[in-house]
Amino acid sequence: MSGNQPVRGDGLGQRYLKVDEAAAYLGLSRRWMYRESQRYGLPRYYFGGKLRFKVADLDNWARQQKVS
Repeated sequence: MSGNQPVRGDGLGQRYLKVDEAAAYLGLSRRWMYRESQRYGLPRYYFGGKLRFKVADLDNWARQQKVS
C-alpha cells in the first residue's frame, strides 16, 4: 500500500485517514487533531496504536459545527 493512500478499515469501504490527512481535510492543525479532537467530540480510532479518523465522521462532525 502506498504511503499516500487512506487506510481502509472494516472491509466495507470505510476510509480512515492518518492524523496529517485528517487535519488537512478539515483545515486544522495536526496538533489540534491530537490535543483537541476528543474534547470537541470528533470520533477517533486506534489501529495498531495509531490514531485514525473516518472520513464519514469528519464530514458529520463538520456539519454539526455550522453556526447558522
